[in-house]
Amino acid sequence: MAPNIIDDLVNSIQKTWGDFGFDITPLNLTLTFLALLLPFLSAYILALSQQEVPLAAPAGCRKIGLRGRTNLHDQFSHKYTSNGGTSTTKPWTVKALFIYPIKSCGPVELEKTDIVTTGLRYDRQFTLAQYSTSLPTLQGKVTSEWKFITQRSFPRLAKVETEIWVPDPSLPDYDKDGEWVKSQGCVVVRFPFTPDTDFSVQGLKNIGKILAAKLEWKSEPMVEFRLPFNPDQERIKNKQYIKENMKIWKDSPIALNMGCEIPDEIMAQLKYTLGVTNPLTLFRIDEEMYREVYKCAPKKKDVGFQPTIGMSDSYPIHIMNLASVHDVSSRLPANSSVSRLSALRFRPNVLITGPPAFDEDDWKEARIGKSLLYISCRTTRCKLPNVDPETGTADRNEPGTTLLKYRVIDGGSKSACLGMQVTPIGEGEIQVGDTVKVQERGEHFFLSQ
Repeated sequence: MAPNIIDDLVNSIQKTWGDFGFDITPLNLTLTFLALLLPFLSAYILALSQQEVPLAAPAGCRKIGLRGRTNLHDQFSHKYTSNGGTSTTKPWTVKALFIYPIKSCGPVELEKTDIVTTGLRYDRQFTLAQYSTSLPTLQGKVTSEWKFITQRSFPRLAKVETEIWVPDPSLPDYDKDGEWVKSQGCVVVRFPFTPDTDFSVQGLKNIGKILAAKLEWKSEPMVEFRLPFNPDQERIKNKQYIKENMKIWKDSPIALNMGCEIPDEIMAQLKYTLGVTNPLTLFRIDEEMYREVYKCAPKKKDVGFQPTIGMSDSYPIHIMNLASVHDVSSRLPANSSVSRLSALRFRPNVLITGPPAFDEDDWKEARIGKSLLYISCRTTRCKLPNVDPETGTADRNEPGTTLLKYRVIDGGSKSACLGMQVTPIGEGEIQVGDTVKVQERGEHFFLSQ
């Protein structure tokens, strides 16, 4: 049978070529093959010519965080459910640690980190903000102010990647007077941006950039910029930083407007990627003016200090129990476009395993490793977990709808709860594998801002 098929194919080719006056010869076959291959070869060469050349590492600094691996590789395993075995056995431990240098942007996963008064070191010290103008009041008054933005309104923030580079005296290019060393390190920011394409020289180069991204298994080309983690006074003066009010919930802290660190072209590309139409900038919390936390946080008279935060929503640290995430995931509707939930949807700082689902709901005080933590309240949930952290797209309903069906459990709020807000009692260190021991349990009552 097979020889007949081959004979038929050869006869068909011969007839087709014969119609054009060509004979099937090795030379003709070779030329035809090259002609068919040429567009693909040209596209490949164009892509190679436009591949991004990685910028040199920030001088005198090393990158912190895990590389090429994640402690969440098995987060969907059945063993982390309440009936899967692991979740009902001790010791309870820290499975993964995350910081989010820029609020609502991508995380940095760590193996260990310091606990400071504002939470985990480097966590949520920055936020993007847009300049908003209110509608006129009945008296004709109009107000304009910088307001922070999050994935609630701009889900593509999930696609903004961040890195933290810290000074390292052991490096050969370390210089105590170096640009990034004097700034206590560097924040590297990357985001996806697809440039315009046409048949101009630049348009063809942009096509090459898009093809190069595909060769590297990226959905889009990436744009990068760098920020000083904590600019010194000389840089603030030279760059003409502005200190101004920035609205974050009901707070209006005076913060450092660092928009001058981002080139205009890159800022325009970032606005396009996020879908922001108003003026956009980036703020850093002023370390001399951290935001004080009251509500359910411990009182100064009890612990000797008033808890503070940078650009976090409410409290310094957020912990999640992986078994609780599994429980919510198991209740998603069968017809939902969301099939399973990554713990990263809930943006934890500390992800723990061991306790049964929702055991954490009544924790009041816990010791993780050697660090004592005051469990301030439950985490009330908005629509932010509806955003898929991998794609930056928001589902219309889930998991928010499922949470509302059975997790409105706090008398102080009508919102669903998942996770716990934590205030550290003093400084310390935390690392993956640390044991979690509950010191005290009790009731919680959420207090809004």
